[in-house]
Amino acid sequence: MYLDSSFLTIDAGFQPSVGRLLVAEPFMNEPYFGRSVILLTQHSNLGSMGLVLNKPLKLYLHEILEGVKVEENIPVFCGGPVGSKSLFYLHNLSEVPQSFQITKNLYLGGDFEWLMDNLNAGLGAAAKVRFFLGYAGWDEGQLQDEIKHQSWLVTKLATDEILHMPGYESLWSRSMQSLGGKYKRWAEFPQNPNLN
Repeated sequence: MYLDSSFLTIDAGFQPSVGRLLVAEPFMNEPYFGRSVILLTQHSNLGSMGLVLNKPLKLYLHEILEGVKVEENIPVFCGGPVGSKSLFYLHNLSEVPQSFQITKNLYLGGDFEWLMDNLNAGLGAAAKVRFFLGYAGWDEGQLQDEIKHQSWLVTKLATDEILHMPGYESLWSRSMQSLGGKYKRWAEFPQNPNLN
């Protein structure tokens, strides 16, 4: 039986840049990055940084921070293996002082006290802010090498999709399916074929 090897290769698409997504190839069997979707928050010839969007921790914001008075349970996600004691946050609040713009309607960080004051005042955190412990990082040339070796597809996603909490479990498969063609089929592959 003949299998066209191009079916298992990643076609050239977007180049990595701030605001783009990295979608893991289907067979990556690694705890942090297997079936992960990563938002690039920094990218230059010196290296890259991103946040894993779809790996929730069994933690809520009020469990790791004192002074959180919001009644809802705000989940915290594993942003990656680097700096796992550092808290990062994405949001669509252009008014947060000192925040860094990632895309047209998406920001990283900013004045934490301002954010907490507004969260506690009933900002509606689940729809507007996502929190992460740690981040994913790549040294100079490392991400380009991983893309060259077919570890990541580079794509994009709307801000609403990135901030929408209920969809994180299916974010990887939805990202694959949205690319269409062979990638739609990739979404159905088992992560570890030996367990199939």
